Amino acid sequence: MSVDFCDPFDESLARNGPAAVFLPDPEGLLRFDAEWSRDAWARSPGPHPLGWTWLLLRDRDSGFVQLVLCTSPTLITDHPRADVRAFPTLGEAREARQSFGHPPVTGEPW
Repeated sequence: MSVDFCDPFDESLARNGPAAVFLPDPEGLLRFDAEWSRDAWARSPGPHPLGWTWLLLRDRDSGFVQLVLCTSPTLITDHPRADVRAFPTLGEAREARQSFGHPPVTGEPW
């Protein structure tokens, strides 16, 4: 399964930069998210080994399930407002997210 980024900068940052968070944009392309990355670093300053991990984060208030690429398996292991599940591949994360329907929402905590 291919991983598509919104532009070459974001792809280079994901492959070579520090541990960071990437979210799908409205077209489904991955985009670096400074706010999420800074928040994750503030909660867990590291150091963080590099290595992609695909996350599903379930917002505890709304139940919405967000797909996230995290470029370190240690950057987001838990979250104060969301339940976190990690997946080794994009395909597995997408399949799990699709199981929640459209839009992907679940009232059940993980």
